[in-house]
Amino acid sequence: MSEWVTLLTGLPSDVTAIQSLLNANGIPTFTMQADPYTGTMSLLVPASKAEEALQLLQKFEPSTSNSEAAEEGDGET
Repeated sequence: MSEWVTLLTGLPSDVTAIQSLLNANGIPTFTMQADPYTGTMSLLVPASKAEEALQLLQKFEPSTSNSEAAEEGDGET
């Protein structure tokens, strides 16, 4: 039996979107309710696939465009 590790905890809409991405790329997943009061869920992956899952998620991480970065850096409002 393999060990499962928590990859992330968040809103069900976010967790299920990431779960779909991982499953489509051959990474098995398992979800469970993390907090019944807030409704958050945890997404678990096999420990042997955790690094692969993190690398895949980094490819889809939202990034700031160059124009937005320039606006943030110039200090003008």
